[in-house]
Amino acid sequence: MKTIRLCFYLFVLCCSNSLLAQEELGNGMLFPQFENGVVTFKDGTRSPVSLLNYDMRQQQMMFLEADSTVMRITNSTEILVVTIGERRFFPISSAGIFYEEIPTGKGSFFVNRKASVVSKGKAAGYGGYSQISSTTSYGSWSDNMGSFVKLNPDEKFSLENECTYYLKSGNRYKSFYSAKTLGKLFKGHESEIKEFAEKQSIDFSKMDDVSRIVEYGYSLIK
Repeated sequence: MKTIRLCFYLFVLCCSNSLLAQEELGNGMLFPQFENGVVTFKDGTRSPVSLLNYDMRQQQMMFLEADSTVMRITNSTEILVVTIGERRFFPISSAGIFYEEIPTGKGSFFVNRKASVVSKGKAAGYGGYSQISSTTSYGSWSDNMGSFVKLNPDEKFSLENECTYYLKSGNRYKSFYSAKTLGKLFKGHESEIKEFAEKQSIDFSKMDDVSRIVEYGYSLIK
């Protein structure tokens, strides 16, 4: 059986406020808990793995050891696909980032998920928070080995998820974020996709809406 190379992913508290921040922000994992999965390598070897999860903060595929140590899969260039339940994840770079494939209609699209820490404002007295800094982004709140970035105790933070969508063309992933950019990927059907988006009130921030319009795009291909 092929060996999956892993590295330690140790969580170290940097300050007394980090634990509170973790509890408020969540852990940034895609699944609520680690799930059983299968890693399929490019040479055809399949390796059942328990337990797997995807860390959206680090954008890394994670593995839970028997002693509850969280580790990171590091040989992504040798992996063809990681299957967790019925969901499939494809490595897209040597950095270990995985895109999830979303089947829809005659084809599929891919989503890259990234979680970032965002300031919701500074303390304003009486337990309230000022919204002056509400759009300040602090990016990932842990480094590559899982150590926490120090957060200002006078500010309130939230963990916000960002999704980037792609269609695959050959070996390339081409992003889209609107009816106009999606229409360019379905050449010859730009006007139809634009009209569908308007009539159906497609919101590209909603996965279900993205799935519907991509399915429509594939239905236009003969």
